Amino acid sequence: MKINGTFVAVIVVLMAVMILFEMKAPSRFDWYDQEYSCNSKQPFGCYVMDSVLRASLPQGYEVRGQNIKMRRDMKLDGKLHTFLFVNSHGDFISSHDVDFLEIIKAGNNVVIAADYVGYNTRVNDVCEALGFSYRDLNDIYMNNYSYREILSDPSLIDTISWQRDGLFDSGTYLISSAFSSRELYLSDSYRVLATIDKEGGHQYDYGELSAVAAVRDYGKGRVVVMSMPMLFTNYGILDDAIRPLLLRLLSECGDKPVVRYDSTYYAQEEPDEEDADSPLRYLLANRPLRWALYLALATLVAFVFFSARRRQRVIPVIKPPVNHMMDFVKRIGGIYYKRHDNVDLLGKKYATFSNDLRVKAMIDIDNRDTLDDELQSLSSRTGIPFTELRQHIHDLQDAMRAASIDDRKLQQLIDMMNDILHRINI
Repeated sequence: MKINGTFVAVIVVLMAVMILFEMKAPSRFDWYDQEYSCNSKQPFGCYVMDSVLRASLPQGYEVRGQNIKMRRDMKLDGKLHTFLFVNSHGDFISSHDVDFLEIIKAGNNVVIAADYVGYNTRVNDVCEALGFSYRDLNDIYMNNYSYREILSDPSLIDTISWQRDGLFDSGTYLISSAFSSRELYLSDSYRVLATIDKEGGHQYDYGELSAVAAVRDYGKGRVVVMSMPMLFTNYGILDDAIRPLLLRLLSECGDKPVVRYDSTYYAQEEPDEEDADSPLRYLLANRPLRWALYLALATLVAFVFFSARRRQRVIPVIKPPVNHMMDFVKRIGGIYYKRHDNVDLLGKKYATFSNDLRVKAMIDIDNRDTLDDELQSLSSRTGIPFTELRQHIHDLQDAMRAASIDDRKLQQLIDMMNDILHRINI
């Protein structure tokens, strides 16, 4: 089966156009995706942030999941680390399988970027031991607007004031109200790093400074807590106003390698060697290539449906063979007419007549021993009297033994044989 070159060319062009269109098409962002996943390229994912911090932090930066395994001395891979926990509206340590407080006491640093304690007893015990909790600053924005609308509204801006410390001078940062809906309630052990001034909406008045970031020493380690986890996202690291604030927070624990804990990273920690670099996985991981694969499969199905069946060749019109039977009959008749041999002609007719009786009526008139019985059977089937049939047979035999017979006698004998065959439906 030949493949239509035009059909293949059109399909290839369509696939190329589809790939280019998907690559150039603007992405649709999900503004409610707050999983903080290392694989998410959404505004509040962490794919870009992890990439930038991995290349920027001098002590090193990595992302780990539920396979963080600590030694008895609470060291990870034989070193002390700064652990970054980022979570919004959830339990920031509920899936961590080590003693959270012991990690800090051993000399590790912990940065907790969250805005919710939850109802997990273990989480509440940790927050109580570390001396901090969260409380609402403003809930009017999240109830009436979407994140995208708040971020695009220039009137909904809050002021973050960085308190001067040994590392940085004081400074102010203008950020969207979408990032700040809660403040920290701290014990006296904390040193406030940043406070917030809400410019719009309803602000609860607790009669004290609204802290959003603070630091304290705990054991041999250090704890940094903040109530704006959405700063540690792709949006935060790419925003020129937020990025300096984010880096200042990490610099408070910048003397150790940073490990960000990501609960969604477990499935990617130890990929199957056979599947990790498979071509199909690579195609499905890229949206334009994934749609190109779908288009190719749909095209293959269409090709099988329309073109893979067996094509029928054009059958030429063949003229039916010419029937020469009439010519043969005329030629034989002409020979007999010229020779005028009536006896031989009668013999041919008799041979055909006796054969038809023997084959089709099971009556053998050539057997002289049973001739009377055969004629009796023929009489009962034709209705011709037995004596008359016997006379006809004798006349036929006498005529065939004669030297010649005239045309009239020949016609009578042939008509008699045709009449017998007609009566028994032969």
